[in-house]
Amino acid sequence: MANLADRQIPEYLDYVGPGWRGILMRTHAELLAVLPNYQVAQVKEKWGMLDVNLGAYVDPVTGEFGISRELGSQVSAILRAARDESRRTCEVCGEPGSETGRGWIKTLCPDHAQPGQGATRDV
Repeated sequence: MANLADRQIPEYLDYVGPGWRGILMRTHAELLAVLPNYQVAQVKEKWGMLDVNLGAYVDPVTGEFGISRELGSQVSAILRAARDESRRTCEVCGEPGSETGRGWIKTLCPDHAQPGQGATRDV
């Protein structure tokens, strides 16, 4: 069996721009506090926001599938906070940013949103 930590957020830091790594690591710490054996299914940028999707949860002690409604609400709040913070944070550098673009939305600071900076290819 693979190491459980191999499917947690630190293994997915390079799936989005470096400006969001701090958000991801805070999210990881918060998830560990409430669901130590969480598993990531996907980390990506979508519509200019950080999108973290967790895999199905199987309790390592009981083998039961799923989590309680209360725990699910806590996990959802953690993921929602990360998404909301990413909407205000440049994906490239981590400075304050806003949504840019029309076809492909990115969240970037004024410096990285300037035309000719290659912002859509840097992340």
